Amino acid sequence: MRKPVKKVGKKMRKSDFEERFSKMVEEYHKAKEVLDSLEEGTAEYAKKKKQCDSLFANAERFINSHQ
Repeated sequence: MRKPVKKVGKKMRKSDFEERFSKMVEEYHKAKEVLDSLEEGTAEYAKKKKQCDSLFANAERFINSHQ
């Protein structure tokens, strides 16, 4: 008889989770610094604000999906 094959789950290791999340947070903070240095009401400000909101939403979804 053959031995049963172990199935690899899609569970993320804690170290992988922390590493990916820290990268996401780092990206958000860099974008936020740039946003804070821009003048509010300009086209570039709106573009960076949209990027910051997107990065924040991605991090939030990542947290919620891996709890």
